[in-house]
Amino acid sequence: MASTSSIKDAAEVAASVVIKSYKSNDVAYEFTATTFKKTSRLPFSDPYPDGTPFIWFRSWNHERITNEAKALELVSQQTTIPVPKLLAHGEYPDGRRYLVTEFIEGVTLDTLLTQNCSRPDDQKHTNHALCRACSDQAYSNALKFIEGTVLPQLANLRSRERGIDGFVMPPSWLSPDGEPPWKGKKSWKTLPLKEPDYIFQHGDIAAHNIIMDPQTLQVKSLIDWEYAGYFPPGMERWPGSLDMVAYRKRARNQAQLIAEFLPEEYLECYKNWSNKEELQTLIESGELPHPS
Repeated sequence: MASTSSIKDAAEVAASVVIKSYKSNDVAYEFTATTFKKTSRLPFSDPYPDGTPFIWFRSWNHERITNEAKALELVSQQTTIPVPKLLAHGEYPDGRRYLVTEFIEGVTLDTLLTQNCSRPDDQKHTNHALCRACSDQAYSNALKFIEGTVLPQLANLRSRERGIDGFVMPPSWLSPDGEPPWKGKKSWKTLPLKEPDYIFQHGDIAAHNIIMDPQTLQVKSLIDWEYAGYFPPGMERWPGSLDMVAYRKRARNQAQLIAEFLPEEYLECYKNWSNKEELQTLIESGELPHPS
């Protein structure tokens, strides 16, 4: 008969074995039976089809991992919002950063909305590929969770400075790496206030960041806090819906959004951008606000 210690050792080894992994251009993901690991990737060569050199790079790619780790710590300690338990985070010698959380069993809301009926075979609403009754119930539960739990509790967390611990992620509706005058910007300011009027925000609330129980259709966890931090109320651009079309519309009317939420940063970048004619064209087309 195996000893208790050998059984425990075998269980620990099994729990540490990577059973699934994949990567995007920016992040590598690893899953074990009990954990989830996210690691930032380094810039890499990715030539165009015609052979033209190109280096893939995303600004703040490493910092956002640490930002998420700090957000998970803060939210787990100061709210009742269900988030993955942070187990570890750190930095490798080459600059890559990582975080490890508990693995949350379930499916994301966007996936659940396209699946079969979640009820037992003898109680199914339908045998069709998509169950509208389950889809509607899951969506309703998730929306109630965001508006009744997440937003009110996060709004109670306040700060005099933007970001978390001195680091500020730009909003998810902005693309600073590819759009003038932001391209090349190294950091974002905390912009201190006299009063704690910045509220904590997830920064990227969407169906693909909500893990659901496929049987009960209830929310299990809110994930992906890379864009989180303290910001002016409304800066997250929550559209009041978990529909993907509404999510994408958050980036519309950027001139107005920049003028409302990023005026100081915009003026600084405008002054530093050498090609003022390019900016003037964007201003006249309504893509950027007038620097006044």
